[in-house]
Amino acid sequence: MTRLNRLAISLTLLLLLPYAQANQTVHLYTVDYPPYTMVDDNGVISGIDVEVTQAAFAAVGINADIQTAPWKRILKSIRHGRMAGTVTCSKRTGRDKFILFSDVLSEAYQSAVMHSDRVDTDIVSFDDLARVNVSVVDGWGIQKELQQAGISHSIVPDVDSGVRSLVYRDVDVFYNAGLVTQYHARKLGLLDKIKIKRLKGKQSTQYHLCLSKMYPDADVLLDKFNEGLRLIKINGQYQAIYDRYL
Repeated sequence: MTRLNRLAISLTLLLLLPYAQANQTVHLYTVDYPPYTMVDDNGVISGIDVEVTQAAFAAVGINADIQTAPWKRILKSIRHGRMAGTVTCSKRTGRDKFILFSDVLSEAYQSAVMHSDRVDTDIVSFDDLARVNVSVVDGWGIQKELQQAGISHSIVPDVDSGVRSLVYRDVDVFYNAGLVTQYHARKLGLLDKIKIKRLKGKQSTQYHLCLSKMYPDADVLLDKFNEGLRLIKINGQYQAIYDRYL
């Protein structure tokens, strides 16, 4: 079989995918993680990754319905195939056993967030966190990063609490994504009370659309999403979404 014939067959198979599949609705879940995912007081969901995900799926004829749920429940449900997937999901050890990861959706730099008055010369790299009082959001992947490195830390229930721990308590560093923390601090009226320091040698955390391997035709759905993501980057829609938030 020639290369041209193989290409023709592949294109034919794509065209013969069921019409319903190209116009389906996929139900995804996420948590409040501004500015990537945002849930207002009325339960309306927005944010960079929410809009990018919906636009990418729409580009290939798929509607993405995105709702909220607790993060631990989301991961457990994805593991057992009770949810299709989630957005703003990072690659962590063991997740590849039950998750398919899309192309990069967005990225964030985990940083040392400190009180604006604190001298920060003692904080240069990730390892320096072992010598100071660190807080982190309970249950998030970056907490596991501290645990695996053997770095003692306290936990907070959410980002707002992490910001307050810097301003009002004896916490030296809140370890979290800089852009996310900046957003919350601005909302709390405490932006002038914090500073964000990117850690030397620390790579960005890349976020993805994550689909359950147990979800029907998850691999096909992932391929379609990646194609839609490519399309909205080409036509400028991806950058336009970013420009509205940053």
